[in-house]
Amino acid sequence: MPPTVLESRSSGAGISIPIRKRSGLANPSGVFDVDKARVDVIMTVNKHRRNMMNYLSTQGSLPAGFELEPLLTLPVNLVETLTGTNIIKRQAVPLTDENNGELWDGQISIGSNDQKFIIDFDTSSSSEAQDGSFNIQYGDGSTVSGSIYTDDVTIAGISVTGQHFAAVTNLSNSVAQTSFDGILGMGYSTLSNLGAPTFFETAVKQGVVASPEFSFFLSANGSELYLGGTNSQLYTGDIEFHDVNTSPGYWKISGGSVGVPSNAGVVSGIDTVVDSGTTLIYGPPNDVKNLWAAVPGAAAYDAEPGFYTYPCNQTLGVSFSWGGKNWNIPDEHMSTGFADGSGQKCVGAIIGQNIFGSSSPTWLVGDTFMKGVYSVFNLGNNQLGFAQLA
Repeated sequence: MPPTVLESRSSGAGISIPIRKRSGLANPSGVFDVDKARVDVIMTVNKHRRNMMNYLSTQGSLPAGFELEPLLTLPVNLVETLTGTNIIKRQAVPLTDENNGELWDGQISIGSNDQKFIIDFDTSSSSEAQDGSFNIQYGDGSTVSGSIYTDDVTIAGISVTGQHFAAVTNLSNSVAQTSFDGILGMGYSTLSNLGAPTFFETAVKQGVVASPEFSFFLSANGSELYLGGTNSQLYTGDIEFHDVNTSPGYWKISGGSVGVPSNAGVVSGIDTVVDSGTTLIYGPPNDVKNLWAAVPGAAAYDAEPGFYTYPCNQTLGVSFSWGGKNWNIPDEHMSTGFADGSGQKCVGAIIGQNIFGSSSPTWLVGDTFMKGVYSVFNLGNNQLGFAQLA
């Protein structure tokens, strides 16, 4: 279906929330950190496979084109050195910065006492609830658990009542060391076993936002989440909207292609899940192999399957399209760090990994792409849009 193009407009009654980004996958010298990347990949894979477990539990069957595969497990040495395994009480833990975080976070408040929390805004998150409590165990051995409550929740002056949320009371050491307090899911509620609307779904239903839209501007500085419309100061021209297939619970759009200047359709007919909670771009291994084959000098990265290297001085010009404009990824967003200390080769941010099943054509598109566009999520029309940055 062709994209819907709407004229540029501003929702002046919306609310802007400053958000910040954690560190990337390179060490302080700018060299790609293989161990950190392994952790990031495994955690990303397991997040979405657990989403599918939750979906299967609540819906009875998986959505078309998705498969449920076993959770991945971190090697023992990474569990011990990067994540830890001790279970501790949340209330007793002082929060400190963590170099492994790959999240966009901001502040919310909960309850009549206006208690503040720093949370990650994630467009494809989930949790698992059982009899008024929840427990999540990840493939790296980390866990969180606690109880389910309802209360008033406020984000940047937008307040809702009766919002379900999960209060973490027990968590493993790796989770405790993060500098954020939790995750606020902005995907569809079918991904969660809580069986309750997300905050933004509640806000729309209760009529406390000016528009059923939220928008992301992701940048090294000045990043924001805009609730209730768009911030026209941050983009120019029209917004190109695409219909979302809501059946999987994700912000998923179809009919996409990805390519380079010499061949804009190296891979075509793909589905794409756009996720603010993911750093990299993941595609089926054969698709990604074909894409990197179109980049002069690119080669498989020996140290970690699925990753590719390319000459750092090479112009890439990778772009995605969904039947309208070619949305280019700036070359500076395509590198996750130098392959080694020479600085001649860079490790690319598009990797070959089956996230949604070995035969699924679905790509997972994270902030490597989102940093190059203004992204608009329209819950009222179930559409996902992109605009050129101002």
